[in-house]
Amino acid sequence: MLFFGILSVLLAVASAEFCYNDVEGACSTRPTSNDGALVPNCNAKYGAIDELEANLQSYVNANIESSFEFLLMSTYFGNFEAQREGFKQLYRKHSDKTWEDAIDLIKYIAKRGGRMNFNQLPRFKKSAKESRVVELNELNSLAKALDTQKLLANEALRIHALAQPHNKHDAAIAHYIEEKFLESHSERVRDLAGYTSDLKDLLTERDPSVSIFLFDEILKKSL
Repeated sequence: MLFFGILSVLLAVASAEFCYNDVEGACSTRPTSNDGALVPNCNAKYGAIDELEANLQSYVNANIESSFEFLLMSTYFGNFEAQREGFKQLYRKHSDKTWEDAIDLIKYIAKRGGRMNFNQLPRFKKSAKESRVVELNELNSLAKALDTQKLLANEALRIHALAQPHNKHDAAIAHYIEEKFLESHSERVRDLAGYTSDLKDLLTERDPSVSIFLFDEILKKSL
């Protein structure tokens, strides 16, 4: 019984997908190919990147989509009618950050031997009402920005949980998500929640138009 157990382990090791085996086969007198590639396993992939790659790709696209939403909001408040320079700067800042996050994720996928698929849709869906970003007032825009940032934060937590030992078990991906996203998202959510709460309280004053103007001036000087 012990002999058969050792034999099965040796056979499994011999048939494992290793770059060395590919090179040895490609350099033999009768080269063997796999899907047209002579050395399909000579890549940077290891761990659970194959299982988690689609989740990372969808998260890239979620960040790109959110970046354009924030950019539209910034453009709206920067036009000659709204003239809210503080809100314009706030949403441009979030647009730039989510765009940078998407670029960083693409680089990480490539570093782990994967490829970016821009057809991999975001995991979370928004209704038609939630997707509208044009002609929002100041408080509604803050609420929408907060909701969007929470969706991104929750998605980062989901991918982080998938990479934990009780699931796919890829500590490198879990560490990357934790270091790059989790702390940053908590700060962004906290800032937007604070802005939303403060503006809501200011709008209870007798002249809300003055309150909004002063709030926008504070935003402009603080960013």
